Amino acid sequence: MTITFVGGGNMASAIIGGLLKQNHAATSLRVVEIDETARARLTRQYAVETFERLDAAAADSDCIVLAIKPQNMREAATALRPHVKQQLIISIAAGIRGGDIARWLGGYARLVRAMPNTPALVGAGCTGIYAMPGASAEDAARAEVILGAVGTTLRVGREEQLDAVTAVSGSGPAYVFYY
Repeated sequence: MTITFVGGGNMASAIIGGLLKQNHAATSLRVVEIDETARARLTRQYAVETFERLDAAAADSDCIVLAIKPQNMREAATALRPHVKQQLIISIAAGIRGGDIARWLGGYARLVRAMPNTPALVGAGCTGIYAMPGASAEDAARAEVILGAVGTTLRVGREEQLDAVTAVSGSGPAYVFYY
């Protein structure tokens, strides 16, 4: 399975590192990252192919993980729109509903929303996963494999349940460390 990450920040780096530890080939991982310094770091650290912008070559993969800040999602999805064919799209952006992403992608429905938490940065995360109605059971299972590279996963039955996952698993570790 080839995977393109749109965004090469901390969470994407953690997932890439986790996949590599599970013997996923670096040659099947790609990253679209606008920052030149970050692209160089990703290439040096993980030996993955990097792209400066989202184009047909970058999007030519089995799965695209949208690992960008929520405020950049509309712009990224709009740029991705002409390049989406049959790929599984996974979003790890907090608070952006799948329906919005689908609309920005021109009605594309093969989407999985996921909410990893910061312990994923050290391989001990817990990720809530919701497969949108246009995604298959196989798509959800693929998302679990990808996000399982940085910890455990939990499928939820309704998209709204990701809000609770965000609140508890996102803030919970901080409360434990604070205590």
